[in-house]
Amino acid sequence: MAGSDATAVKPRIRFRVGPGLLVTAAFIGPGTVVTASRAGAQFGCELLWTILFASFGTIVLQSLAARLGILSGAGLGESIRQSLSQSRWLRPAIVLVIAAIGVGNAAYQTGNLTGAAAGITSVTHGDAVVWLVILIALTSGVIWLGRYKILHRVLVVWVILLSVSFLVAGAISMPPATQILRGVFLPRLNAENLTIVIALIGTTIVPYNLFLHASGAAVTWRGADPDQAMVQSDWDTGLSVALGGLVTASILVTASTAFHQTGTAWTSIDQIAQQLQPALGRGGGIAFALGLFAAGLTSAVTAPLATAYAICGSLQWDADPSSRRFRMIALGVVFVGGLVAIWFGKSPALTIQFAQVANGLLLPIVACFLLGVVAKQGRTTGETVGRRRQGLAALVVCGVALLGIWRVVGVFW
Repeated sequence: MAGSDATAVKPRIRFRVGPGLLVTAAFIGPGTVVTASRAGAQFGCELLWTILFASFGTIVLQSLAARLGILSGAGLGESIRQSLSQSRWLRPAIVLVIAAIGVGNAAYQTGNLTGAAAGITSVTHGDAVVWLVILIALTSGVIWLGRYKILHRVLVVWVILLSVSFLVAGAISMPPATQILRGVFLPRLNAENLTIVIALIGTTIVPYNLFLHASGAAVTWRGADPDQAMVQSDWDTGLSVALGGLVTASILVTASTAFHQTGTAWTSIDQIAQQLQPALGRGGGIAFALGLFAAGLTSAVTAPLATAYAICGSLQWDADPSSRRFRMIALGVVFVGGLVAIWFGKSPALTIQFAQVANGLLLPIVACFLLGVVAKQGRTTGETVGRRRQGLAALVVCGVALLGIWRVVGVFW
């Protein structure tokens, strides 16, 4: 049997669906709907380049996080701690990561709850504060009882339906091709649109998704051949994020047609339903309200769980959703985000946009830790996620950081 090894049949490669769609579902929330609608209403199609840049940046950074999870078999929080275990910078780094994720996700949670409340009150015409309290209690109960998987599946269906509705409406109300091409290939950036640009980036490249993706990829491809797993992961990430970017672009295009081209002022979330009229007619209002409610509630459950995974991993605590520490961290995000939503939720659109800007400003902090961990892993194990990919990710992070610095400086001068 000397030639048996040479003629041995290699096992078939079984394709596994990764966490890419979960990442897309997480960033297609109230922040995406409101921010893209405001961008289209105010600036027409001229900020389509931002969605292209944000989608590209998301694919690059999320694929890095996924590859790190595949090669290390651990989440990003655990990897950060392991890479700095012998460094005096361990504690400051952990504190910085926890602060960035905690503050960013609390802000994101504010937008999620505010968006969900805005969706349901547009149908029931009830008191937004009352609905916010109900949503806080509902989200807390789901997290504490661990029943979020069933609820998540039901709500994701509504989010998908809302996304399809915007895709159809975008195709029907497509503006002239010249406007689309100018918006994509002729970037316009100035002090007037800088805030909305950062918000569009912050609602697409979501820091907590880096932690979700690394952990999800580690579980999905555990025991698989790393090279094959990374190829599958790249396809899973690229196709999923590209779909999310297309939905975001469709929302912007429908807003441009409904408001910017007609000269109609965009002043409230309720007006977004007008964007769906070409596709759904009079039923657009109800469909939008239910979709926004589902998108907000889905993200309102996902964001606290992601925070708990990140913090527990960084502190070497048990990252089990049934553990007391895990649930207390998740509930802390719910309550902080809920209280801020109640306090500042009188202007839902501005509250949601502020949450996206906050995430855009905090993104470089988390992304820099990801790049550092990936680089160190390559030096210590010899396994690399791709130097070209790391270089592209560094350019994305530098670009977002410069935009954030410009925005902060503009506040004081």
